[in-house]
Amino acid sequence: MVAIAAMQTKPTSYKGLEVTPLGIERAKNVALVDCPPGQNSVRGNARGEEEFVVVKLAFKVTPAFKETIVKKPVLTDASGKTYQTSVSIIDPGSKPSYECTFPFRVPLGTKVTSVAIDTATINVASLDK
Repeated sequence: MVAIAAMQTKPTSYKGLEVTPLGIERAKNVALVDCPPGQNSVRGNARGEEEFVVVKLAFKVTPAFKETIVKKPVLTDASGKTYQTSVSIIDPGSKPSYECTFPFRVPLGTKVTSVAIDTATINVASLDK
């Protein structure tokens, strides 16, 4: 079963990238692909009382962007607990714009509040229905 919440919100700037949250999906198994999407395609499966919260983000490269290493996103839930993703942001300036999905393994029913990429925090609470 997959539940999707989608609503475009305001972009957040990070090192010359505009990052816009597009939606949240919940699933038991997911594709683990790099960002921007490339050749790496592995699947992840949730166990027992777990699920994946999959956060979809849009990236736009602005003229202010300078090639840099971008850290993996970190998800924060309503209680302040953080969750890691296995998806890396590879060569973030390789395309002018792109969309990526970041799966986070969480306990069933976890309410999420934000995704952070290094110093940039993106509010996704309104997308978590």
